Amino acid sequence: MKTTSEGERLRRLISEREFPNSPLSAELRAQATAYAQRRVAEGLRQTDVARELGVALASVGRWLMPRDGESAARAALIPVHVVSEPKASTAGFEVITPRGLRVVGLDMDALCTLLARHG
Repeated sequence: MKTTSEGERLRRLISEREFPNSPLSAELRAQATAYAQRRVAEGLRQTDVARELGVALASVGRWLMPRDGESAARAALIPVHVVSEPKASTAGFEVITPRGLRVVGLDMDALCTLLARHG
């Protein structure tokens, strides 16, 4: 099935709920989650996926978060974009995570520990 037609089908099914804020059925949520995962893997932003499906950005974000029971390895893997090579400094590293967390001044070991615990 083509992505656009699948997205349109899911959008229609999501919009046909009796109440706009009622939860999706487990089956529809699973389909929407798989669609969102695939589209994000193709390079689309979560905001674009939300627009395609006619849902809130927060919904797409929840769908893409690891669920209980998923492997810790999958939960720990996040895309990283190196903007520039780190400069040697006594101040430590500066990192901004995809969720907007900004960390300044930690050494490599402390930074790795923080990101491993909090993603």
